[in-house]
Amino acid sequence: MIVAIKKFYRCVKYNMNIEEIALKIEILERQNLSKSAEMTNYTQSALTSKVKKMEGEIGQELFKRTPQGLKITNVGTQYLKFLKLITEEYDEFLQGIGSGQTNTKITLGTSHTTIKIYGASIMNALQTNNIPLDIDFIVESSTSLNQKIHNAEMDCALTSNPIKHYPDLNYDLIATETFEVISNDSYIIDFEKRSPVTLLVLSRGCMYTRAMAEWLKKNHIPFTMKEIKSVSSILDFLQIDNTIAVLNTKLIDLYNYSNIHYYDLQQLNKEIETVFIYKKSDSQQSSIFQLKHIIKSLLLEDPIEQS
Repeated sequence: MIVAIKKFYRCVKYNMNIEEIALKIEILERQNLSKSAEMTNYTQSALTSKVKKMEGEIGQELFKRTPQGLKITNVGTQYLKFLKLITEEYDEFLQGIGSGQTNTKITLGTSHTTIKIYGASIMNALQTNNIPLDIDFIVESSTSLNQKIHNAEMDCALTSNPIKHYPDLNYDLIATETFEVISNDSYIIDFEKRSPVTLLVLSRGCMYTRAMAEWLKKNHIPFTMKEIKSVSSILDFLQIDNTIAVLNTKLIDLYNYSNIHYYDLQQLNKEIETVFIYKKSDSQQSSIFQLKHIIKSLLLEDPIEQS
């Protein structure tokens, strides 16, 4: 107990809180800043800065930069073990003073858009309200999430309303959201000319993506789709002529996009239902009910103002 307390206070001394340690563990374990950005709601450039800061604190490289991406060094591996040891000792400390409690594990599926908008807010709400749920996020398309819940491969999902509904699942409407079709205001597209365009999306399986792709096909406009996982990178690609992007309206607000032109396209329904999907047999499960209640309260408010 005393050893654990001493080591915990040593972390505090060096300005390392538990949330910061968790972020460092995520970066070191995944070795992919783009994917870590998706999971943590940070931009990739912000995580790059954090890696440089960590390496500056230690005085040695934590990653080798290779053509295939980041590869953790021996020093990075040792640092990762140290950080994990701290979190384990902190848990032991909490249990020793009676603050520890067993958290119920839940796998929550989300789309790339949903986790960027609501992921951090959901975790903050659980901590603020001291709700003992340990959430593991799985990021995939709504179609894939829907099937995995049906196959009992995950507990629940917050995502766009999928086309297919399984009879054993509940699809509770949480909110009706909107998406936008945008381009750089220096490269405004005249769709009536039916010139080929490049469509930038976060996910090919996203319902926003499908709606826009169907509209382009219906209006006989040739297009090439490019999947870009980093939201901040989409702005760079919009500097290219004849390039458009389809994104959730709240996501655009969250990233404070500027120099953007918004398109009001006829016969394109820009409303998408966001649903909470779970097994009907789990309807009375308290952990699922608690998570659903937290999510619903967040979506009824504005998560952008809370962040």
